[in-house]
Amino acid sequence: MRNNNNTTAVILATSLFLAACGGGGDEGGDSSGGTPPPTGGALNAGAGSPTGAVGDCSATTAGVNWDALMTKACPKLSDYNLFTDASDPTTGPSRGGVPYDLSTALFSDYTSKYRFIYVPEGKQAGYSVSEVLDFPVGTVISKTFALPDNTAMRDGNELVIETRLLIHRTDGWYALPYYWSSESDATLAIAGKRLVDLKTINNQGEEITFDYSVPKQADCSSCHAIVPGEAGDQIFLPIGPKARYLNTDHTYPDGTVYNQLQYMAEGGLLADLPSNFQSVEKAPVFNDEVSIPSLSSNELDDAARAYLDINCAHCHRADLTLPAGYAGAAGTSGVQLEYGRDYATDPGKFGVCKTPVAGGKDGYPFDVIPGNPDDSYLLFRMTTVDNRHKMPELARNTAHQEGTALIRSWIDQLPSAGCSPSTP
Repeated sequence: MRNNNNTTAVILATSLFLAACGGGGDEGGDSSGGTPPPTGGALNAGAGSPTGAVGDCSATTAGVNWDALMTKACPKLSDYNLFTDASDPTTGPSRGGVPYDLSTALFSDYTSKYRFIYVPEGKQAGYSVSEVLDFPVGTVISKTFALPDNTAMRDGNELVIETRLLIHRTDGWYALPYYWSSESDATLAIAGKRLVDLKTINNQGEEITFDYSVPKQADCSSCHAIVPGEAGDQIFLPIGPKARYLNTDHTYPDGTVYNQLQYMAEGGLLADLPSNFQSVEKAPVFNDEVSIPSLSSNELDDAARAYLDINCAHCHRADLTLPAGYAGAAGTSGVQLEYGRDYATDPGKFGVCKTPVAGGKDGYPFDVIPGNPDDSYLLFRMTTVDNRHKMPELARNTAHQEGTALIRSWIDQLPSAGCSPSTP
């Protein structure tokens, strides 16, 4: 592990991006602009496990080691040559890599996240209305997690902990976790890692101490897999890079501020972006700096639905945009929290007046009780670190105080639905 003072994701110049991601390529387009996720991402019997021998990853290359990425589970992150400085995964992607951020992001124990997408030259991702972009075979998504000393000052020292790779190989997506065991390189952590007594100071000035878990490789499918109701292949997909969360401005290294989707489309990385850009769905920006009391009722509702979607709906989803019979791992629980789901049509899908079917705890009779967040099991599951109850089950060992404050405010202002702690 190491402290990294460079916490701003400085990336390659725009001209390099445009050169690296030229047009053409017909392997990654969702030409309909809104079809369900392709079964080409199926998680078959071998997917999710190392392919090829661990080792033999020392090919000399001036750029990304695409061959190793497509065939090997290399022992060191540097074997793939994804970064111009192998010791710094927060900046400087090799040719073909571009950064991205999400307007509302999955909470992971207050870590900063440095995200890059690598698409082989000549290939393109396809636009999708509501699902993750349709990335072509060969795509690599890199996400590095670094814990800041103070979450209110993320330009200070950070402890770089892990880098996770999602690799789209010919037989599906593969997940590989790398732990920064030294300042110079990260090593493959198939069995995961647990770091004890890490500390940070949150935006309220409170020091938080917690253990941190680098997931086992086998854990990845618990969040990324979409499961069929009957016999069939699971679908293994990325979670974050959906158009609605990429539809926001990003500051590039030359100082240019530009919409991420338009930047990718104009650079030849993204196909089929609607010409009427105003029609592209846009999720709100929510982060630890947002003042929740300043949000209007509509803004609060929008922010809460986006937060529940990005943090929960990879499991709590079912029939809205998925192929018939498919659901997230918790899609059959009755709580389905996709961003596009209409609350007014069926509040029960959001847990309103719904008896918990998994877990449950005395004193919490319903998942959500409008106007009563303190007795709502959903909020309790977001605040507790008890493994029997906490949600999400993985990637969280402390409560996100800003996120739970958002959901508390949302529950408090929901219209009355006739349920109460005393309702039988």
